[in-house]
Amino acid sequence: MHDAKVEFRGSAPAARMSDERKAAAPTPHTTQQDLAELKIDRSKLRRRVPLWPFIGVGLVVAAVMVLQKLKESMDGVAVVTAPAVKVHSLQALAAGQQPEPDLSAAGYVVADRQAVLAAKITGRLAKLYVKEAQRVTQGQLVAEVEHHEIDALIVQTHAERAEAQAEIERLRVTAAWADEQVDAARTPLATTDAEIEELKIQWADAKRRLERNQKLAEAEALGYSEVDDRRTEIKLADARIETARHRKAQVQAQVAVAQTQAAAAQAYVKVAESRVEVVQARIKVLEAQRVEYFITAPFDGVVTEQAAEQGEIIAPVSIGGQLARGSIVTVADWTSLQAEVDVAESYIGRVKAGQRAAIIVDALPGNTFPGRVQRILPRANRSKATVQVRVEFTGERDARILPEMGIRVKFLSDSAPPGAEHGTASEVICVPSMALLTDAAGDYVWTIEQGLAKRVHVELGAQAADWIEIKSGLKTGARVVVAGAEHLKQDGQKVKLPDK
Repeated sequence: MHDAKVEFRGSAPAARMSDERKAAAPTPHTTQQDLAELKIDRSKLRRRVPLWPFIGVGLVVAAVMVLQKLKESMDGVAVVTAPAVKVHSLQALAAGQQPEPDLSAAGYVVADRQAVLAAKITGRLAKLYVKEAQRVTQGQLVAEVEHHEIDALIVQTHAERAEAQAEIERLRVTAAWADEQVDAARTPLATTDAEIEELKIQWADAKRRLERNQKLAEAEALGYSEVDDRRTEIKLADARIETARHRKAQVQAQVAVAQTQAAAAQAYVKVAESRVEVVQARIKVLEAQRVEYFITAPFDGVVTEQAAEQGEIIAPVSIGGQLARGSIVTVADWTSLQAEVDVAESYIGRVKAGQRAAIIVDALPGNTFPGRVQRILPRANRSKATVQVRVEFTGERDARILPEMGIRVKFLSDSAPPGAEHGTASEVICVPSMALLTDAAGDYVWTIEQGLAKRVHVELGAQAADWIEIKSGLKTGARVVVAGAEHLKQDGQKVKLPDK
């Protein structure tokens, strides 16, 4: 192995690099120059103040504003509202007389007296004498069910009664003959009694003469043959009396038989009379049943519904399907039409019997009819949480009002002025004056509907104290913003109402 000698100088590129480093090396400075270079330029320091603190504050403020806007969009702008109220006197409202909110309820026109007419028996509808909308009077014949069978039964029963009455006449004749037999039997009885009395007298006379003859015979003034004759007379009288008594017993037996026959005849007569009474009762029952085949109007009214046609089978209770009708017609007393409305349980305390009311019929817009609370029905509807109230018409009722028409009833307070139930009392809508705002388009208020704000332009009227009249633009009961309106910017903005 050979030794190698390395020479660094023999490389040309390395030599050139050394020269360049020498040329680039700094020139040596003096001490004064070095001190001068150590001076600080304060102008440059002032121009380089950091900006990050200001940027951080701006970002925090922007974040707070964004969070506030986000919170408002989520929770809504906090506002305070008040209702637009309808009053009869703006001055009274300004004086502090707060109006009681109106209480209204919806319902229907009903007839207080209404009857569904039907038959008590099943049969074919023979005749129908009325139609819908026809007026009827009490007792008027409305319909008639076929009654041929019951008519035949009545005729048959009348015949049975006639037969029973004829039997009574025959038995009465028999009873009369029996009574005559009794009288005929009693006649010999009286003769026999007279004969017995006469024989008793003869016996007593013979007894007296026997005693006298015995005394004369004992005194030998008369013979004993006379005494024997007297004794014979007494025995003969005894025999005659016994015979008469036997004959009397026979006559009494005949009288008893005749009386028994007469009593039996009288009993037969009573049985026949009872039979006549039974038949007569059956006739009354059948005639009462026959009345049920004739349907009459129970009171004056109007036929509101016809449920069956002539020739159909009707029954007291429908037996299913189309085999039988359960009713024939419905009659309503037109003078008893009234309003029936459902009032919420929470407001029923504001309703009382005799209270004034205004009735509005949906089919007759622009008309208000006076009414009065007739009665509050003593039951509540569990599913709807309402109580039914009947309101009667107190004034002249329009002939166009019909049962089952939709109505609305406004219950008036005791402070309502006269004419309020007729709809003639003037009323104005008022809001607190603090709810009023103004923009380029004119006066407006913010209203709240379903938790959202809505700008509503209004026409103003009179003003008194803290209240102002709204001529147009608002309805009664609308909620207007009275505080917090400065935060509302656009329609549909969500609002937050204070907790109650």
